Amino acid sequence: MLRELRELLNEQLECLFGIINMKGTIILCSDVSQEGKDFEKFDELVKNTKDKPAIDGLIFTKIKAIKNVQYYVFVEQIGENTEFVLNLVALYTKDYLRSNIEKTDKEYFFKQILQNDISGQELDKRNKVFRFDNGTKKAVATIRTQSIPEYPVSEVLKNLFHDMKDFVITTLDNSDTVIILTVKEDFESMLLSAVSTLEEQLMVSVKASIGRYFTLLEEAKNSYITSLKAFDIGSLYREGYAVYNYNNMGIARLFHDIPVQKLEYFIEETITSDIYDQIDDETIKTMQAFFENNLNISETARKMYLHRNTLVYRIEKFNKLTGLDVQKFESAVLFHTICQIKCFLRNLGRN
Repeated sequence: MLRELRELLNEQLECLFGIINMKGTIILCSDVSQEGKDFEKFDELVKNTKDKPAIDGLIFTKIKAIKNVQYYVFVEQIGENTEFVLNLVALYTKDYLRSNIEKTDKEYFFKQILQNDISGQELDKRNKVFRFDNGTKKAVATIRTQSIPEYPVSEVLKNLFHDMKDFVITTLDNSDTVIILTVKEDFESMLLSAVSTLEEQLMVSVKASIGRYFTLLEEAKNSYITSLKAFDIGSLYREGYAVYNYNNMGIARLFHDIPVQKLEYFIEETITSDIYDQIDDETIKTMQAFFENNLNISETARKMYLHRNTLVYRIEKFNKLTGLDVQKFESAVLFHTICQIKCFLRNLGRN
């Protein structure tokens, strides 16, 4: 591919020029015999803080092609026109790499969609090349690390999901790693397993979010936006969770944008904060388990390793304190909502 670029520049220039990758290898040079060799003073070049450093009769400038991949472009110093020639080589190189790599790069295509940097006509044209299945349910998942790991998150994920259909992964400028995945029955469990693997291999804290499900590729941008919103909602309402799924957040999505004062008034109007504060953590965990098991006493007792009568006693004690009857659907929904609001207020520092 780069041979065409060399021939194009050779037709216009009569001086030495070339490109060096960030490993220090000369990947293109007007002197073909230098291609594939290491630039001996690459360390000196990297440490030089000048915009256009000069070393051994050559002048350099750094360029970014795509996906944050950088190169050094150089030309030999030929007098007052040197900088003009250097800029010309840099411009040709960037345009050439972008026009040739982007056409065959699924990851870059995905990134353009997420950043709303592609027209509908171009999206349709490129989708025909990559042949995404518009009949399967997909989602954008965002992976976020507490700190930047030494090894790329994307490389671990590529190994984990390499056999999945329509799998695409890219890293955005904010260091989030974003994936398109086909949604399966065990989708959330699969992502939770991936988070555990990342934490184990990279030794950093990891959270993941799942955006709105979609089928058509043009809907991927909205799925990405909702995956970010899932982080915001999940961090306030889902303490202790490693994966936030926007599609399963239910009522939390509804009252997330309600003014704080109205939420506080809702609690006071329902059971009052004084009564809520009398409910110990053990009871709240019991109620949450009861809700998660669809108000089934036997199933909740089994999963909590409690005697059935012990669970019934806790529920009756709770009902007496609050005036609710959580064995009835309406009261269960009401208290579940209150718990989410209280969690939200606590995380905002509103006790």
